[in-house]
Amino acid sequence: MNGIIHNCSLPNDTDAHFRLSEDKIFLAIFNYIDHLFLKIKPQKVFFMAVDGVAPRAKMNQQRSRRFRTAKDADDAKRKAIAKGEELPEEEQFDRNCITPGTPFMKRLSAQLEYFISKKVTEDANWRGVKVVLSGHEVPGEGEHKIMEYIRLAKAQEEYNPNTRHCLYGLDADLIMLGLLSHEPHFALLREEVTFGRTNKKKGSIDTQNFFLMHLSLLREYLDMEFNTLQDILPFPYDLERIIDDFVLMCLFIGNDFLPHLPNLHIAEGALTLLFNIYKKLLPQLGGYFQDSGELNFHRVEAMFHELAEAVESEAFEAECDDLKYIGGKMAELLIVPNSGSKNNGKHRQGMRMGKPIENANELVMTRRQKDLYDQIKEFVLERKDVLHFPPTLNSSERSFVKRIASAIEIRYGTETAPDDTKNLYIEFDEEEDDEDVESQEARARVMRKYDQAEVVEDVIENEKLRNEKAKNVYDDRLQQWKKDYYLEKPELAHEAEIRKMVFKYVEGLQWVLFYYYRGVSSWAWFYPYHYAPKISDLVHLDLFKIPFELGTPFKPYEQLMGVLPEASKKHIPQAYWDLITKEASPIKDFYPNNFELDMNGKKQDWEAIVKIPFIDQDRLLEAMKTREHLLTPEEVERNETGESAVFARDESLMETYLSPLPSVFPDIKECKCKRSVFHLPVIEGVTSLRKGLCEGAFKGAEALFGFPSLDTIKHTGNLGYHSVQVFQAPSRNETMVVNIVNRFEDVKPEALALSKLGKRVFVGWPFLKEGIVSSISDEMFKYELQVQGKNKVVIKTPHRTNTFDTWRKRVDRIETLYNKRFGVVIGDIEFTAQVLLLKGLKREMNGALVKDFCKPGEEQEFAIQTLIDTIRHPDTRTKEEPPRPLNEDFPLDSQVFFLGHGHYGCPAQVIAHSDNALALRVAIPNEHKGEPTFGHEIVKEALSGFVYQPSFVVNKKVGISALILSKLTSSLHVVYRSTDRRINLGLNLKFEGKKQKVLGFTRKTESGWEFSQKAIALLQEYKKLFPEFIDGLEKRARSDFYVAEELYPNGDSVEKIKRIEDWLKKSKVKDFERVDLDAEQLDKETIALVEQAADAYVETRTGMKHVIVKNLGRHTMLKPSHAATILPDQTFKLGDRVVFVQDSGTVPIGAKGTVVGIDRLDVEVVFDDKFMSGMDLSGRCSMYRGMTVGPQSILNLSSPQCNQKAPATPATPAA
Repeated sequence: MNGIIHNCSLPNDTDAHFRLSEDKIFLAIFNYIDHLFLKIKPQKVFFMAVDGVAPRAKMNQQRSRRFRTAKDADDAKRKAIAKGEELPEEEQFDRNCITPGTPFMKRLSAQLEYFISKKVTEDANWRGVKVVLSGHEVPGEGEHKIMEYIRLAKAQEEYNPNTRHCLYGLDADLIMLGLLSHEPHFALLREEVTFGRTNKKKGSIDTQNFFLMHLSLLREYLDMEFNTLQDILPFPYDLERIIDDFVLMCLFIGNDFLPHLPNLHIAEGALTLLFNIYKKLLPQLGGYFQDSGELNFHRVEAMFHELAEAVESEAFEAECDDLKYIGGKMAELLIVPNSGSKNNGKHRQGMRMGKPIENANELVMTRRQKDLYDQIKEFVLERKDVLHFPPTLNSSERSFVKRIASAIEIRYGTETAPDDTKNLYIEFDEEEDDEDVESQEARARVMRKYDQAEVVEDVIENEKLRNEKAKNVYDDRLQQWKKDYYLEKPELAHEAEIRKMVFKYVEGLQWVLFYYYRGVSSWAWFYPYHYAPKISDLVHLDLFKIPFELGTPFKPYEQLMGVLPEASKKHIPQAYWDLITKEASPIKDFYPNNFELDMNGKKQDWEAIVKIPFIDQDRLLEAMKTREHLLTPEEVERNETGESAVFARDESLMETYLSPLPSVFPDIKECKCKRSVFHLPVIEGVTSLRKGLCEGAFKGAEALFGFPSLDTIKHTGNLGYHSVQVFQAPSRNETMVVNIVNRFEDVKPEALALSKLGKRVFVGWPFLKEGIVSSISDEMFKYELQVQGKNKVVIKTPHRTNTFDTWRKRVDRIETLYNKRFGVVIGDIEFTAQVLLLKGLKREMNGALVKDFCKPGEEQEFAIQTLIDTIRHPDTRTKEEPPRPLNEDFPLDSQVFFLGHGHYGCPAQVIAHSDNALALRVAIPNEHKGEPTFGHEIVKEALSGFVYQPSFVVNKKVGISALILSKLTSSLHVVYRSTDRRINLGLNLKFEGKKQKVLGFTRKTESGWEFSQKAIALLQEYKKLFPEFIDGLEKRARSDFYVAEELYPNGDSVEKIKRIEDWLKKSKVKDFERVDLDAEQLDKETIALVEQAADAYVETRTGMKHVIVKNLGRHTMLKPSHAATILPDQTFKLGDRVVFVQDSGTVPIGAKGTVVGIDRLDVEVVFDDKFMSGMDLSGRCSMYRGMTVGPQSILNLSSPQCNQKAPATPATPAA
């Protein structure tokens, strides 16, 4: 839950101007929860867990984050003021109040209970689900509260081993928790994470992309990674134990409770190294490294020994000057840099080849180093993707390359080849903004220093000096390097202190594992250092005895005093303020206003270590006791521990639930939600927690539908360098490449067609979707099934001449997608299948539910070797059902919508059954005149001003060629040859590859791109203001890219292109709204007119009356729960009037509105009346009136498309 709270309270914490009222924060949280509920549709339990007081081990991280948050907020505010910006008067929301025990969290708990009660009362989807709320007043981290419930539920005898779990959150820790649950049907839900800079405006929750991470697949990939051990282990190979050891290895890279081991970074191949060591050691050690959280110290120590051998020597050489030989003599000193220096990675001023020099700023390179620098310079200027260096580089040369890379701020890394040779490479950061002038100039300054460096003769190594003396020097310096680390990082000078640090780290490993597998073993334990010990010092672990004392959690105020900085003291009772602010306070040192940030080898600012003092628990509690008597009764109550609650529907309840915020949220009339204390499942008698996989759990190809498995097709896996590209650049690391076995090799096309055509199959492997094969194709022919009399025959039709090439291109795209995006080699594609995919279920006129497949012409194409004929467990969500009796489908008092003539879309109630007919009481307006047409009228008027002209007309109007028109309205990159800086000077009005347009400026028709008058005016202004630039483009129209110095050869290119950049920023072209080509939207001004017309219409409403309509069949009414199977194929136009007809979701049932936006999957509606969960459609309509909904949730009143047969008996007024 805390991720939701943070997202909804301060989505942009770098914007000092951003303000959001508390009631809007609560509403955003409600909508976020509801959106996730609709996404996942839980069937049994919906567990909402808010972070309570955390174990002391987590408080160190919480303290660091909150001090950093306060500092960043203050820095953002100072920067804005320094720029002369005027900030809003109201105070910005302080995210640090999202901590147990604050007044905000107490108010939030009340609001969450209100929200749950409202949803259980009003939303049909929430009624059959047990909803659990564990709020801030219940100790424990949110995700660990949920995992405790899963552990205890799993220990019950009646537990279903194939229970499905979905856990929401962005924290990578959730991957570990999901894996170690050993539940194969486990998925993680998270928002899409984008890398690199983006100018896209952050939209509302309904525009947010979400992804499911299926741990079933991760389990299988881990199996492929380690299953080579099966044949060499002297004990049974057990994937569940392998997974447990994987979780342990991930702890070495750092987590919320322990820092990463020195020089072990996940971005630099740490996992690959750990895996290789594990595979080497496991067969030698007699067993696994841990047993459901119980560490085997002997085996773990063996891992540390190998890890130290692999990591520390290389790190030592990278961080210090290498042994140098001058004039045949070994240098007397091995210069070791200050590892905490800000100049680490760059040349150190005042040293020359390891010797002092008079000019401290002089830089010297050998000829070999000069050759390497020239390669790097060429790489930077030409902005190539990557530069690889040969494995023959010695350590000195590697250090030299890394120093330059660090100095000019480009990334470097090491690839390990199959033969274990290591290749150094450099590359540009994926997130680098190539339009950042300041960064480009800084890079140029550094490179100028290297351009001017003195070049000296290469130093020649004397092999004879590789003797014991050199080794002793090396070893001495290595030990000194380690001593320097302890002195400069954790500030430890004595062996006993270092040994204590080692003990605490190993104790921490055991604490974390117990926490993951069993729950809190000690509330008070924490790791009292900012850094981890050197890996080579993790020895003699068998001597350690690690008992834990459970203890009790902090009280909320104790945690608040332990984690909040002085800047956030307002969230703490005033009685404690002087302990934070007064210099005479006995704990004033706990609250520094200034502190050091240490990157400690990390790349991102947020990864920095916040060096603030650790809390002394005894001193803190003793100081707080002196202020307890000053607390108010309300503050005393807020400091107490609470209990989790469970909510369920109770039809007998009739009381009104009073809103905790009545000025914003309405009371709940006749609340049907019952709140009870929630108790965790209990382990009784000799029952204990279950280890590993439950007996009877399905996995692999046997898994439940919706949980993907590679095993549904026979395959093999092997590690290799495959350049898989998931994000912006190809991966440079090894990939587990999956090779599928083609079951259709050497099959005749006619035989294949006979076996597949018209049959149901499953496609999209491994994420299976059902479909029907409509045709088979190969390179030359298309094969279709034709019925001739009683026989089915395969008809072979040759491709048209132009189709031959397009078939091959389509096949190449399929193969490339699997190969480069997914790391799957599917082999040569000889045949493809054209498949009509299953859309869902549709309800027939007689009430039967049948599968609804796409229509002919909507086929999707799949490689034949990825098709699957049968699956073990069908999808229960798409199970066909026969019609139910009318009185069962529509019980008395059922709420429906009438679909007959005259009162189409009006709400109604079933009042009687007779044979196969029903009688309804229909609610209609007192003066029923049909739906108003103001929407269509406003849309017609608005669109009349948007006249689009084809490209050839625009060319003439603007006076530019067709090619330059195309380039100017897309992305147009200009490069500075001198600095390699690249700038986009295009208007970005059309995006051919992404199939997007810009609303109000461009559209694409069958004849090509067309441009509005706004677009034409923008182009005309561009040409008028910058004619020299346009002329330069015309002269080089067919160039792939443009060079600034060539466009402006007189030496003034920087100044003139800067004017174009400024104009583009002033024109706000980056803010133009991009949408899919088939999308339609009304702008803010037009929507305002729709709202005004709707308001005027609402004023004319005169109340409702009821009429009785008898002798009706089921086709004349729409039950809310049937909407999803009846309405999806409706079509809509801008301005259409609609009514919301589902009894679930965020919009009140029966709410009417007007369509203001349409895209491929959703419809934007502005409703006549405000409602609690209403949105503002990204600022285009009034708050609380807009919502993006699916077409299956609304009924089109302007264009009725469902049954409209006249009722058998005319409507009569109700009594």
